[in-house]
Amino acid sequence: MQIIPVIDIRNGIAVRAVAGQRSRYGPLQGRLTNTAEPAEVLTALRRYFGFSLCYIADLDAIERQQINRCTIAEMACTGVPLIVDAGATTVEQIEALLEIGVRQVVLSSESMHDLTQLAAMAKRFDPVSLIFSIDLRHGELLVRDPGWHGNSPLDLVRYVIACGIRELIVLDLAAVGTGLGIPTLQWCQDIRRLSPDVRIISGGGVDSVSCVAGAARAGLDGLLIASALHDGRLTSDDLAAYLSR
Repeated sequence: MQIIPVIDIRNGIAVRAVAGQRSRYGPLQGRLTNTAEPAEVLTALRRYFGFSLCYIADLDAIERQQINRCTIAEMACTGVPLIVDAGATTVEQIEALLEIGVRQVVLSSESMHDLTQLAAMAKRFDPVSLIFSIDLRHGELLVRDPGWHGNSPLDLVRYVIACGIRELIVLDLAAVGTGLGIPTLQWCQDIRRLSPDVRIISGGGVDSVSCVAGAARAGLDGLLIASALHDGRLTSDDLAAYLSR
């Protein structure tokens, strides 16, 4: 299982998640660095932990389609491969992110207003450059496309896999930044039984070494962590077994 740090950005700075309530996110503060400048935060994470991948959530792009293009490009220049959720819903937006050095673009149920476009997107781009995010809130599917209202997360998973996407993020936004444990592990295990070969990433609520170990036992390929790294609840020694993989 790969540990993947998360950096949320808004108005060009790194912010700290609070239970997925984005209006409450404030500038990031923690033990790793005294700045909230995103590229510096990423550099500090690499220095302390040796991470080889980072997940970026561009909140301005997700909420208002106002991408922090220069900030993301600067982060890409650090040399750490980036997974970026910038609310992409079109081929042009995907291309723009790849052009500034993003390794993988997130397409999400929260943002995509027309999921019938997903198959065409999967055919146009190298499949490894796209990840689909199954977004939840308190266990319920969070989906923008009105045609999918009322469906279960597994219904959407089947559709996404059929479209040709081979990597999934499963994230309950209400758990993000809470430190109350990962509520999505059962969903991830159900997805693994449904499609043994798909790569599954989850996170939200990671609070301890035992929580990380539980995620590994659940069969995750990647685990997203933010607050616990900056608080010191998880150290490089705690994560050594996962960082060496």
